[in-house]
Amino acid sequence: MPLTSNQYLHRFISPFCATLLVACFAPSLSTAQSNVLPDVSANSDHAHAHDHEQHGATETIVVTASPLEHDRDELSVPVDVLERDELILHLGSTLGETLSRLPGVTTSGFAAGASRPVIRGQDAYRTEVLEDGLRTQDVSRESPDHAVPVNPLAAKRVEVVRGPAVLRYGGSASAGVVNVITDRVPDQIGEQGVTGEVFGGIGLVANQRDLAASIDANHGNFAIHADGVFREANDYSTPNDDKPRIQSGTQTDSWMGSAGGAWIGENGRFGASYTRIENKYGLPEEDATVDIDMHADRFRFEGDLFEPIDGIREVRARGVYTDYEHDEIADGDVGQTYRNEEFDGRLEVLHEEIAGFTGAFGLHGQHRDFRGEGEAAEFLSPAERRSVALYFFEERPLAESLNLEAGFRYENTRVQGVDIGDVNRDKTFDAVSGALGLVATPLDWLTIGANGSISQRAPAIVELLARGAHEATATFERGDADLDLETSFTGDFRIEAHNDRGRIEWAGFVTRYDDYIFAALTGNDVDEDGALGGDLAELAYTSRDALFYGFEISGDLELLENDFGTLGIDGRFDYVRARFDGNGSGGSNNVPRITPLRWGAGLWFDHGSTNARVGFIRNEAQDETGDSETNTKSYTFVEASITHTWEIDEDKALDFSIAGQNLTDVRARNAVAFNKDDVLLPGRNIRFGLRARF
Repeated sequence: MPLTSNQYLHRFISPFCATLLVACFAPSLSTAQSNVLPDVSANSDHAHAHDHEQHGATETIVVTASPLEHDRDELSVPVDVLERDELILHLGSTLGETLSRLPGVTTSGFAAGASRPVIRGQDAYRTEVLEDGLRTQDVSRESPDHAVPVNPLAAKRVEVVRGPAVLRYGGSASAGVVNVITDRVPDQIGEQGVTGEVFGGIGLVANQRDLAASIDANHGNFAIHADGVFREANDYSTPNDDKPRIQSGTQTDSWMGSAGGAWIGENGRFGASYTRIENKYGLPEEDATVDIDMHADRFRFEGDLFEPIDGIREVRARGVYTDYEHDEIADGDVGQTYRNEEFDGRLEVLHEEIAGFTGAFGLHGQHRDFRGEGEAAEFLSPAERRSVALYFFEERPLAESLNLEAGFRYENTRVQGVDIGDVNRDKTFDAVSGALGLVATPLDWLTIGANGSISQRAPAIVELLARGAHEATATFERGDADLDLETSFTGDFRIEAHNDRGRIEWAGFVTRYDDYIFAALTGNDVDEDGALGGDLAELAYTSRDALFYGFEISGDLELLENDFGTLGIDGRFDYVRARFDGNGSGGSNNVPRITPLRWGAGLWFDHGSTNARVGFIRNEAQDETGDSETNTKSYTFVEASITHTWEIDEDKALDFSIAGQNLTDVRARNAVAFNKDDVLLPGRNIRFGLRARF
């Protein structure tokens, strides 16, 4: 008999945690408390200090979760950081797929070219995707077939906050934030005159070809950056019993290029960048050939003033404007067009210590013009959304090993447009959010974080004003212009233990939503006018109270170290459960499209210039589904990778990598995907990569 999710929790997770904790810390527990573990050097990722002026040279400095730069151990919510080496090794066809190995993170998986990150089972309007701290300004929230115009190959690193980050980013970050760091506007003068890299990769499952190049240069007080990314892939193959088949509508053809520069002086920094993005990709459709042809122009500016007056540490100004457009093309004809013009700006002031508090206050504004043209005009008439927010974030030490975080945000949002009844609407919302967190380090090797937050989110344009057929998802969507604010109450708790042999982190959360807004399948099939009897699934935006809870566990441990290298293990679990109050129209109280229980482990080997790993990730069956939603079966993906680096000289190196995914070629469907019944995940894939750094 298959095990239930709860049985898996008891049978596997508890023994894993106990074993890893004992293996890590048993040799040290017999010593005096003051020497529980060997000293952790200032250069360790796990070194802990609340001195915001200095951090160790190789600490994992996080800029997303707080206005103050921190090591991730100093934050009350869990944060994962993927550096460029990891991004390249685990490269997927989209940002969401690339990050899906992280605990608590999966991908919406609608198409190979459109797959948005999902954090703790929540997508779209509760997981914010940023580029260098500001919105990517696309239409990926409005439908799962719309891509996020960010290629992971353009990133220097990616930071993922698992937990509310509403104070800086608003209610749309109530589940978490994915921040892609590109540094397209340089923020420092490099020690070398010119640095850069060139990467080329191929993947066999879809004949995927990747090419990326970047260069950074400086002269005097001026620094410049330029990068370009090209990707092309055919439809990928999937397992199908005796022989593989092709999953139609999964091809991609995209490129982006960017150039930026900055003047950096002793008292300030000013810079700007321009990015051009073009992306054409297919959608899996049975009865037609459907493509999306997207292009966008993005203009960004940044400015900093360092210690402009007494009491002010820094003033930061950030702004980005994007002109976005995409066509949805069916059998060669443009049917729907979506245009989005958007500005996102933030002014943030960091102050010196006042009554023991160090922090920042800021002004955050957004303006968006979003409209559908052609057949898309029936889905959404021109609409406008404007918001302005004031916020502050403060922290102070309460004791030698205890730090307090506190913050508040007020946001005013106005939405104008025409609803499904052809009535002009002008809606205003006033949202208030606040958070309180504690970070304790009772022992050198132990960090404990707790965070409580209350956040409010104004309904999005589509949630209020959707009014017709959306051909790409084969749905007829009905907005509800009478929707009110969505309010969430979240408690987060994390524990991390670490020493020079390994680390383990556990993070748990509970979120209660009042008036949780979601798109519910009504069970009706309608035509393009909304009348019963067509071939479009009726989708209605509504709200209900809901409860989300779950946890994530991750860890790694060095087992053996000798002259040949270091051998170690790693592991991860994540679980999320989401239920509505009462029963749905079909009798289910489950929130639809929620991530199933996932767990995995790996064995790794590190020999300086050579690294290797073999492991697996298992997705359990998901039968706790919403109304009109089907179940998905369990599956296990086996993966392996090896990298080798040739150091040419002090500043030049060549990296070669091979990575295998789904090596046993199992059939699998993504429980989170809207079209999971029609789309199989890719079959066995081998990726080769070569990177030159100079």
